[in-house]
Amino acid sequence: MKKVSLLASVAMLISSVAFAAPSFADQVTSDTYSSLQDSTRSIESVTPFANVEYVVTVNTANLKDAGTDSNISITLYGSNGDYATATLNGSFEQGDSDTTRISTSNLGDIRKITIRTDGSGYKPGWKIANVKISGNGKTFSFAGPNRWLGDGGSADSETLFPS
Repeated sequence: MKKVSLLASVAMLISSVAFAAPSFADQVTSDTYSSLQDSTRSIESVTPFANVEYVVTVNTANLKDAGTDSNISITLYGSNGDYATATLNGSFEQGDSDTTRISTSNLGDIRKITIRTDGSGYKPGWKIANVKISGNGKTFSFAGPNRWLGDGGSADSETLFPS
């Protein structure tokens, strides 16, 4: 009989701890979220899973035949160890500035980019002046490569680092 009451006491103790834990966890989560809202940092700046909009502006050089009709894509590599790839929108004509918005998980600071051309279209060679990327309240600038991309009609890419 003593064994049964001892087991019942242990079971009651375990169930009281199990039911107390969720309310404690809810309080910690609620307090943590409230402190993030009250701070000067947004929750997006500290949460790698929050969506962030990166604005990519590509400036084509103002040189004869610097524009391209090729399909252009970019990969952004962030300090969070993640990356995002997107097709860029624009005409990419000589002296033009073309902007594309990319919504993705929070990549953090942009550490490098890889810009690609598929080498298609009329006069596929392309000369980039520079690329600017804004997101998370920061702007990252990349000087264009010191060469033409896709010249001769072949797929080509270049990896650039902030300047």
